[in-house]
Amino acid sequence: MEKTRLEKEGRVFIPKKVRERLGMRSGEEMLIEERDGALILRKRKSPEEFSSQLKGCVKGGGNPLDLKKMWRM
Repeated sequence: MEKTRLEKEGRVFIPKKVRERLGMRSGEEMLIEERDGALILRKRKSPEEFSSQLKGCVKGGGNPLDLKKMWRM
């Protein structure tokens, strides 16, 4: 487990070792979630990554990106 500190304007420094392990790059968009008093920070998946993870989940020949749009309705 790594330690960090909350800086001015709400900035949080992510240690270099963690960024390298997770393949995080400067300017990359992240998702943040509050759950049970904790903050969860995740890399946002590209549409291609999301689509490839859905392959085989749905019977038939539907386009996974179309399914994603339906879920957002």
